[in-house]
Amino acid sequence: MIDKSKIKTVFVDVDDTVWWFTENSKLSLRHVYDHFGLSRWEPSYEVFRDVYLTKNHELWQLYHHGEITKDFLLAERFRYTLSQIGVSEGVEALAKEIDDEYLRFLALQRIVVPGAREMLEYLSSRYRVHVLSNGFKGVQDRKLISAGIRHLVDKIIISDDCGITKPQRGIFDYALEQCHAQAETTVMIGDNADADIAGAHNAGWHTIYFNLRGTENCPVADAEVDNLADVMRIL
Repeated sequence: MIDKSKIKTVFVDVDDTVWWFTENSKLSLRHVYDHFGLSRWEPSYEVFRDVYLTKNHELWQLYHHGEITKDFLLAERFRYTLSQIGVSEGVEALAKEIDDEYLRFLALQRIVVPGAREMLEYLSSRYRVHVLSNGFKGVQDRKLISAGIRHLVDKIIISDDCGITKPQRGIFDYALEQCHAQAETTVMIGDNADADIAGAHNAGWHTIYFNLRGTENCPVADAEVDNLADVMRIL
């Protein structure tokens, strides 16, 4: 259990914790599929989407653990997808164009996770609230601005800032240093059982696991919720 009287600082993840990456990404993938005329190679948008999502998830798992670089992730996710749908010439250049447009369009999307705005309003009136994310510098800030929730968090700590990704211990220590916080009075809220919760737990933080998908248990979490409104009952 978390003794809320001892908590001073709250960190939240961005994607699929407060800003609804899953839904916003669907809009953005549909946009690039249409914008670049990818039906020339793959008439089914759903096939294109599923190939991309599977590869992107695999690459992010590797990136979280420092096994690949950010540059490789950005270059490979659409390069692989294009190669799988039959593009054979100029794949690398087209993949770069698509990725740039995908990220630009993605950062403009406004859908937040249900209850996220209310949770952040509640928390920001009681604690110092910051973001801790493996997302890309600049992009995460624009997402929060587009969604109208940037003013509800103070600092945005990105793995790009320190060259260390969650769940590695270093980024959690770096976040505490940058925000003048202490592990024993800090809570991490996130949807990724590995990167957010296990990582924060191993760094000595309190944790609230947001089980958005209802599919993965996280035994090291101090608390688990499937609705962000429940966070307001814990803190």
